[in-house]
Amino acid sequence: MELMSFAEVSSSLKKKNRAISLLLGNGFSMSYDINIFSYNALYTFLTLQEDELLNKLFSIIKTKNFELIMQQLDMTIALLEAFGSDAVLQEQIRPASQRLKNALLKSVKELHPEHVYKIPEEKSTACANFLRLFLESGESIYTTNYDLLLYWVFMRQEVANPVDGFGRELENPVEAAEGEE
Repeated sequence: MELMSFAEVSSSLKKKNRAISLLLGNGFSMSYDINIFSYNALYTFLTLQEDELLNKLFSIIKTKNFELIMQQLDMTIALLEAFGSDAVLQEQIRPASQRLKNALLKSVKELHPEHVYKIPEEKSTACANFLRLFLESGESIYTTNYDLLLYWVFMRQEVANPVDGFGRELENPVEAAEGEE
């Protein structure tokens, strides 16, 4: 079986009247700037903060993936609880998990472009044109990203009817449609 191009797949789905939704992961942001939106960039920023405990955790688990380390810490706490471990040990791990979460947020905040107009117009326009294929078909775009790039593209390019999934449009449909608070 020959691998179809994106254009062939989308054309085939349109002909069959099938939904065309999109799930964006970190590759979306990395395609904008890999020096900002990669695990390597986040890890490098974190290591420059010289937090001995967090650097040791990354070294022990041998990864640059923040989420994996968070998962490992949560799993360790759950295992300690299951084995009836001393609560003091568990309470030493919880703050480390929180420090890691805060470090991830700080890394994203510090590396993230300062505002929507730091993104070149041509990149914003090209992205919006690609995303319209999914929005104009009445389908959805989902993202797992921490950053604001997708939202900024929608705002800057005035993409019609973006819904962020927080439900405001369901609770206040008239106000949301009119752009009111």
